[in-house]
Amino acid sequence: MGTVQGNNDLDPKQFALPVDKEHKSKVFPIFSVANPHMRAFHLSWVQFFACFVSSFAAPPLLPIIRDNLNLTATDIGNAGIASVSGAVFARIAMGTACDLVGPRLASASLTLLTAPAVYLTSSADSATWFLLVRFFTGFSLATFVSTQFWMSSMFSPPVVGRANGVSCNWQKLTQSLGVISGMTGGGGNVGAVITQLIFFKGSRYTTELGISYMGIMMIACSIPITLIYFPQWGGMLCGPKSEVTEVDYYMKEWDSQEQQQDLHQVSLKFADSSKSERGKKVESASSEDKDSTPTHV
Repeated sequence: MGTVQGNNDLDPKQFALPVDKEHKSKVFPIFSVANPHMRAFHLSWVQFFACFVSSFAAPPLLPIIRDNLNLTATDIGNAGIASVSGAVFARIAMGTACDLVGPRLASASLTLLTAPAVYLTSSADSATWFLLVRFFTGFSLATFVSTQFWMSSMFSPPVVGRANGVSCNWQKLTQSLGVISGMTGGGGNVGAVITQLIFFKGSRYTTELGISYMGIMMIACSIPITLIYFPQWGGMLCGPKSEVTEVDYYMKEWDSQEQQQDLHQVSLKFADSSKSERGKKVESASSEDKDSTPTHV
C-alpha cells in the first residue's frame, strides 16, 4: 500500500472509492476500510497513535519516576528536551526516506527501530539512562511526517486536509514533498526545544509564568501569518486578483525550455486540483474563459 501516484496506467474502476486522475480518493468515508485509500488511513493513524503514546507515556508518571530514580528538576527538564530533540533529526531523515522508499517502508522501519527504546524504558535506573531512552523513543514521533506524506498521496485536495487532521490528531505532489514535510515537522520540534530551554529549564521561571510567557510568544509568532497572500486566492487582509488563476501562478516556476520538455505537467495537474482552495465567500478568477489550455502549454 505505497503511494498511488505515478500509476497513471491503472483503471480508476479498480478502486473501491471514486478517485481523481492521480488516483487519489475524492471522498473520505472514515468508517470504511476500502483498499488502498482507507486501509492506508487507518494503518497510519493507528501507528502514529501508538508512537505518540509511547513517546509521552513518561510525563504522567514523572512523580513516581522522579522518586525512584532520584531525579532533580534539571534532570527532568533535560529528559523532556531530549525527547523532542530526537524527533528533530528523525523527522528530517523521515522526509527523505519517504521520497526514496515511500511512507509505508519508512514508517514501519522507524517503528521497529524505536520499539527497543520503548521496551527498555522500564529498565532505566539512572538519570542518564532515563534521558537516553526518552531521546531514542522521541525518534518515533517522525511517523508524523510519513502519515502526512501518506495521506497527501492517498486523498485529493478537497479531502486531504480532513484526512491529515484526523490521522495526526489522534503534503506526493513533487519529488521533494517528503523533505519539505520533514523539515517542517523538524522545525516544529526545534521550536519545542527552544521553548523548553527558555521557559521550563532550571528555576528561572515558575511553571505558571513560563506558560504565560510561552502563550505570549505563540501569539507573537502567529501574527505574521495574517500577511500570507496568494494572488489567485487572496489572504486574510485582502481578496484575490481577478486576472490571476492557479495555472498562471504555478506556471511561473517553469521557463519556456522546461515547458517544451513537458516538465511542467505535474504543476498543471496540481493547479487544477488546487482550485478547491478557493474560499467559498471569495470568487477567484472565472475559470470559464481561462480553464482552456494556455498557449504556453
